[in-house]
Amino acid sequence: MEILKFLWTIFYINLFTIGGGYVMIPLLQREIVDHYHWLTNKEFIDSIAIGQLTPGPLTIMNAFIGYKVFGFWGSAGAVVSTYLPSIIIVTIVSRYYVQFRNAWIVNASFQGIRPAVMGLLAAVAITLGKESLVDIPTALIALGSFSLIAFTKTSPTFLILGAGILGALIY
Repeated sequence: MEILKFLWTIFYINLFTIGGGYVMIPLLQREIVDHYHWLTNKEFIDSIAIGQLTPGPLTIMNAFIGYKVFGFWGSAGAVVSTYLPSIIIVTIVSRYYVQFRNAWIVNASFQGIRPAVMGLLAAVAITLGKESLVDIPTALIALGSFSLIAFTKTSPTFLILGAGILGALIY
């Protein structure tokens, strides 16, 4: 029955999270690491890193966690649990979007949601930083990565690969 708890956790976080994949990270961490103890914090951060190397990073992260904890069926179920909420929401929203897109309540709601999403993303950065920034080289890699993404058009894929190569050379 643990696998059903896991699949439900992935499903409901995907169902109720607005703002995209990275907003889910602190919620997933709270459930997977802190509440159920299915992974350690380091394993969770490793799953994020593995996901970043592939298309669909949060799906891959969930599949990795599902496989690590529950094997093949955990992985397959995690993928379904990741996409099913989006399918449900898009089906419902697309039916009513044109009718309500200019409603004040919709626009006002998003005025409150946007800063909350920023707060969640900041929480992700702080949480990952505590575990990942262990010495001066890791801090410099993080600072360089931030600078490249914020101020240039560097591809995140090349950034992750470059950071991996740097890590292999340094450590």
